[in-house]
Amino acid sequence: MLNEKMISVVLPVYNVEKYLEDCLISLLNQSYQDFEIIAINDGSTDDSLSILSEYKNKFKHFKVITQVNKGLSEARNTGLKHVKGKYLYFLDSDDYLLSNTFENLVKLAEENNLDLVKFDANPFCDIEGNFKMSNYDTSKLLKENVIYSKDEYLRLVRKRFMPPVWLYFIKSSIVLEKSLTFKKDLLHEDELFTVQLLKECNRIMYDSSKYFQRRYRANSIMTKSLGRNVKSFESIIMIINIFNDLQKVEKDKGEFWRFLQKRKNILYTSLFFYEFDLKSERLKLLTKNLNSYVDLKTFIREVMKRVTV
Repeated sequence: MLNEKMISVVLPVYNVEKYLEDCLISLLNQSYQDFEIIAINDGSTDDSLSILSEYKNKFKHFKVITQVNKGLSEARNTGLKHVKGKYLYFLDSDDYLLSNTFENLVKLAEENNLDLVKFDANPFCDIEGNFKMSNYDTSKLLKENVIYSKDEYLRLVRKRFMPPVWLYFIKSSIVLEKSLTFKKDLLHEDELFTVQLLKECNRIMYDSSKYFQRRYRANSIMTKSLGRNVKSFESIIMIINIFNDLQKVEKDKGEFWRFLQKRKNILYTSLFFYEFDLKSERLKLLTKNLNSYVDLKTFIREVMKRVTV
């Protein structure tokens, strides 16, 4: 039965024995405890499952599901099948939350009957060195204590949209009733899921607190393998095609259509900066139907931004 708990935390776990305890302790230390944890052990080969088993008894509502390795998207989808909370939160198991996160987000969502709360993150690195980390601060785009409609929100974040799903506190019914899921075998899965989620949200608020502590790990900073780069490249092409299809049903070319167009411009531009030799067939993918993918003036502007940085 839905709403047995106020919050459902979907927690995919894969070979994070070094970091998992930090994540679980941050949940144990939440000042608001009316939540369930749905941990999906996605075929871990280290001690992650043992750590989950150890902490299971420390929580009142902690479900551990073990499956063969299927990847992040499928692990999250498995978790979605067990969600019973009024609100939904996707947490990555190598990151953690501030102790007042759920208390403040539930209060904000309940008092304002919200579909979605967007908040910020604090990036940190667990190894020495100078590494470029993303800036998750949205305070220059959005104001606190304002309830945004879907169109208002999309217009404001169009130029600097943040896809990571862990930046959003979600009303569960929107995801479950619309049967929203993560597309399997796709990298950059949040780019697609969060856009589809926003399409269904009509009451959105922003909290500038950096509740989410985003860990940059050694293996996430190092250059990705060629195979992963190719997979990333092909995933972006797939996302652009899906956005193209979504635009076709937006007859009025309103804010959602314009938002999709901007995302396509940015994603398409990013393909030209991959650090591997593009084979001729991939070049054909890039140049085929360019006009249908992007606005050329905007595309050129995005390229110039990257070249001059």
